[in-house]
Amino acid sequence: MEFLPDGLINLFPAGSIWLLVIPLIIGPFIQEDTAVLYAASLSVTRSEDWMVIFAAILCGLILSDSWKYWLGWAAKHHDWAKKFAAKDRVAKMKDAVLEHSGKTLFAVRFLPMARIPTYLATGFFGVSYVKYLVSIALSALAFVTIIFYAFHILGVILGEKLKTYMPLIALGIAVLVILGIIIAHRKMVKD
Repeated sequence: MEFLPDGLINLFPAGSIWLLVIPLIIGPFIQEDTAVLYAASLSVTRSEDWMVIFAAILCGLILSDSWKYWLGWAAKHHDWAKKFAAKDRVAKMKDAVLEHSGKTLFAVRFLPMARIPTYLATGFFGVSYVKYLVSIALSALAFVTIIFYAFHILGVILGEKLKTYMPLIALGIAVLVILGIIIAHRKMVKD
């Protein structure tokens, strides 16, 4: 490592909390549910760092969702989007999203296939960004709390031996979630 300055070599020393935090913040940008499940299992196996793990995954989740609103907002400024918005079905959906945006954004956190389209729709239909951000932050807090609590309860019920296998269980659950998403997507494409 002679090519790195001394300051960079010691930036992330072995055992550094940053080696734990950075992947947890980046993880939700790749796949939210898998990242949360991994963080929850990690918080069981590294219980002394559970608050840092919780805060890192929560920040990552909020950051990964905060920009999706702006994609919908940007889309509404194109001609094709204006034609799309003029359709009766879309106008009805707009009224529903605007009228119940807080509840919708909270509920959609627990529906993996509906999250991104809903987040885009809130930007497209002009829901207040502050309302959007508060809703996704509160729903992320609830979601992460529930998952962490479930994993910690499982750890207490099933004992110390389970803590060793918790990351593998999280990986198994993540694979099942991803397979479910793929199967649901294929069914939608066929229909």
